[in-house]
This record gives sequence, structure tokens and C-alpha cells, in this order.
Amino acid sequence: MNNESGYSPASRAAVLLVGTVLGILCYLLARHHQLTADTDTNFWSFAVIIMAVPATVMTTTAFTSSRKPLLLRLATLVGLWGLLALFGIAAGYQDALASLERWDSQGWFLTFSAQLMLIGLLILPWLQWRFEPAEGQSFYTVFYHRNGVNALTLLAVVIANGLFWLILLLWAKLFEMVDITLFNKIFFDSGWFFAVVTGAISALTVILTQHQAKRMAAIQNLLTLLASWLLPLLSLLTLSFIVVLPFVGLERLSHQLSAAGLLNCLALMSLFLVVIVFGPERNVQRYPSGLRYLIYASILVLPLYALLASWALWLRVDQYGWTPERLYAVLITCITLVWTIGYCVSLLFNRHDPFRLQDKVVPGVFLLMLIFLILLRTPLLDVWKISVNDQMSRYQSGKIKAEQVSLYLISQAGKRGQQALQTLQQDEKFMATPQRRQELNMLLAPRGKMDSAVTQAQLKDNVDVMPADVHPDAQLWVAIGKEQYLSMACLRSKEECLLVSQDLNHDGQPEWVLYQFTQGTAVIYRHTAQGWTMAGESRKFPKSLTKDELLNALGQNKVLTVKKEWDDLSIFGERMKVDYYDTGER
Repeated sequence: MNNESGYSPASRAAVLLVGTVLGILCYLLARHHQLTADTDTNFWSFAVIIMAVPATVMTTTAFTSSRKPLLLRLATLVGLWGLLALFGIAAGYQDALASLERWDSQGWFLTFSAQLMLIGLLILPWLQWRFEPAEGQSFYTVFYHRNGVNALTLLAVVIANGLFWLILLLWAKLFEMVDITLFNKIFFDSGWFFAVVTGAISALTVILTQHQAKRMAAIQNLLTLLASWLLPLLSLLTLSFIVVLPFVGLERLSHQLSAAGLLNCLALMSLFLVVIVFGPERNVQRYPSGLRYLIYASILVLPLYALLASWALWLRVDQYGWTPERLYAVLITCITLVWTIGYCVSLLFNRHDPFRLQDKVVPGVFLLMLIFLILLRTPLLDVWKISVNDQMSRYQSGKIKAEQVSLYLISQAGKRGQQALQTLQQDEKFMATPQRRQELNMLLAPRGKMDSAVTQAQLKDNVDVMPADVHPDAQLWVAIGKEQYLSMACLRSKEECLLVSQDLNHDGQPEWVLYQFTQGTAVIYRHTAQGWTMAGESRKFPKSLTKDELLNALGQNKVLTVKKEWDDLSIFGERMKVDYYDTGER
């Protein structure tokens, strides 16, 4: 099935080049979308490359080592890569990638890379069967072993990269001990080196593992042995829970947020162990009859777990509506249900060969997974569009109130969410509350506007100053303008903010207090040698304090400083600030 002599030098060079190029593309992608921020993106780069390189390289090797006509291999490879590239471009446009913040963009790339990796790993065995046929072996035998080798290859890539970078980390830290920081800067501070080397190591690991048929078979046999020990224990757990459940009732499950996840997890773990233990050989005689019937019984009750997970999910959807996570859970539950029913049919109607239908059930389920993953990036199964439409319909039908609408969920939905937010902006009932109005306006503000500081002139026109005859320093407006969220809130209305001059530390030099009423915050600015800086803040506004009430309190001289009851400490004249809890000043 595998070529024990390995790849030709040209094939090895091509595969290594693919891994290196993918590493470079990852680095350029991060630079283009401004995802880089010191070394905190190394983990992001590592995760994306680990998900992108192995599947891509394994697909490439399937074509380079094939004996099929060169034109057919090149056309298929270019077509597959081109389709995935268009897939990514369309997804980025639909999700409004350019409008996301840096951390949201990183999360988007991680999610999308994971989806592409799963698509690649699911489609890979079919491509390998087509371009690297194994003589004298059935499709399911090749499918089973190919999936095992591909999964072990991915594990080897993770381990190899982890060990490699652990050595380089040790290298950099040892030289840092003698004040030589060059290696740390090269290895970890320069994003290009990290991305390129990780891509090359990943590709090299794929080359070294893909043609080691005997070693891979030995590892698979070891894992099969371990799985055969775990399967009876998991079967006992499966039956025990089902037996106990009628006595405690389903009501307890309805109150658990993670009920569907746990039920699906148990069912899928059982199914995967069954696939591993009873492979293409379907050796049911490895267990004594008692354990064998225990396993059979546990398989027969697995559809109940899928049905219970479906019920638990439906309760959550009925209560709170659709979210992307619940839609993913529904797809996983559908896969679990199909898989468990397939095994039950095989057990019930083929007593002499209980796993006879396994050859069709397992590839069919994997094909269903592939279809779901592809549909997730099409309008047919757009989880964000479904979730946003459900939120809007529940609000417009009166099922939920305005304060129950998840603006965060809608704002994460790209272009679909922007349209929904604009609809809410025209809704007088929704915009009646100042806090919701401010949050919605902030979410609709263009990214370029959010990223730029608010100007001095804008703030002067919208923020009243007390006392009115005192004129703040121009640099104070600049300092306030740098706090984007606070300062942009002040631009919504003249009733949003009030700037008050008050001496808070009794040094004869007044500080400035910016009151923001919708958020219920007060920010204190003081003048230092570096200019105006934020000195502190308070979120302990009197309940429902308005601008008119504060102006009235200022007019009656009712806005006073209060000496704190608890003091700081001093040791040899050096002040030690103490943060007290549960004191009256709080």
C-alpha cells in the first residue's frame, strides 16, 4: 500500500517547498490583516500552520507519488487548491473579515483553518484511494488504514514541532543568561522565522512518516490494543447511565447547560472505539462472550443518547433561540444519530456478522461530515445568518424583549449582522434606552472611525464644562479623545457627558472629572510632567444619576470629596498602597 523506499528527491523537495510556502503565506496573511502584535501571534501562527500544512502536504504527496497521468494529477490538484482559495475568499467577504478587530480576526482564521483541515482530512482518504490504489484490498480496508495513518501523521507533526521549538526555547534562554538576546529575537520575535520554520518542519515530518508503513502499523496495533481495554469500561458506563436515568428523571437533564455535549461525547467516544477495535477484520472473538454482549448492548442503546441530546438541544433552542454553537451541536447530533442507527441495524439484522454493515456505515458517516463542513460555508447552512434571523424574528414577534437581544452575537455575524443592526437602529422601541442606543451606535461605527482619536473640536462642541468660566487645557481634550469608547460616547448627545474641575488631592491644583451618564462612570484626569493622564475612575454612580441632577448638586455645593476611612501603610518612609475590601468607602 505504501512505498517503503520513500519519495524521490524531487518529490521530497516539492513537498518541503509546499510546507515552506504555506508558512510564508501564513506570515504574510498575518501582516496583511494586522494580526501581529509582538510574540503573542506565535501560538496563533503555530495553530494555523499545524492545521493547514499537514493536510495540504498529505494531499500533495498523494498526487506526486501517484502513477496516474501527470495532466490529471495537476488538473485535480490545481482545481482542489483553487476551490479552497475561492472558498476562503468568499467566507472572508461574507463574514466581513476586514471589519473585525485583531483578536476576532485571529479567532476567525483559527475556526476557518480548523474547518479546512477537517475537510482536507475527510476528503484525503478518497483521493488516496483514487490516486494510490492498493491492489488486493477492499475499499474499507484502505479507508480505515489511510485514516489511521493520516491521524497519526497529524499527531507526529504536533509532537515534532513541539520538541523542535522546545529545543530552540532552551537555546534562546541559555544564551539570555549570559546577556546574548540575538537568538531569542531571531527565533521568537521575528514572526517570519517562526512561520517559515514551522511550515518546513511540518512538511518534513509528513515526508518522514507517510512511507513508514510498518512503524505506523505497529503504532496502530498498539492503539487498537489500548482501545480494546477501554471499550468494555465505556460500554459499562453507557449502560449504567441509561439504567439509572429513569429513576432520577429527565427533569435534571433539562437544567444542565452541557447535557447535549456530554451525551454526544459519550456516544461518539463509544463509536470511535468500536471502529478502532472492530476494524476491517471485524474480529469479534477478541472478547469473551460476556464482554462481547455487554458491548453489543451498549451499542444498541447509543441511539437513545443521540435522541436525549436532541431533546436537550431543542429545549435550549426553544428557550433562547439559535446560536452558531447550537447549530453546530445539532449537526453533531445528526451525525451521532445516523452513526448509531447504522450500527444498530447492523447488529439487529446480521447476527452472524454483527459489524457487516460497518464497511458502508463508517465511510457514509465520514461523507456526511464532509458534506456538513462544506455546507457550513454556503448560504444553505449559514449558521450566522440563521442565528441572526432567529434573533430578529424572536424580537419582532415579541418572544423576547429588547434587552434580551444579543447585540454581541449579531455584531459578530459580518455583513448579515450589520444589516440586522441597521434594522434595530430604525426601531424606536429598541433605541428608547440610552445605553442600548449608545451600544448599537458604537457597533455600527466604521472601524476607521473607531481606530482614530476623537478630535479636540468634536469634544468641545459636545461636552459641557463646569465651572463654565474655566477653560480646560487643549491637551486635556487630546487625552480624553484617546479613550475612544468613552469619548465617542460623549459625541452621541450633549446629555451624555459633563466635565467638572475639582481639586481631589488638596494640592491647590484642580483635577478634571469626566462624568459619563449612560455608562455610569467618572474618569479623573490629572496633570503630570508628561501631560494630562488618567488618574482613576469610579463606576459607583448614584442610581439613575442624570446630567441635570449633577448640575443641581454642583450648584448646591453637594459634590464634595470624602476622606477615606482606611489609610495606606508606610515602611521606612516608602508608601505601600493597600486595597481594602468590604469597607464603607466601597
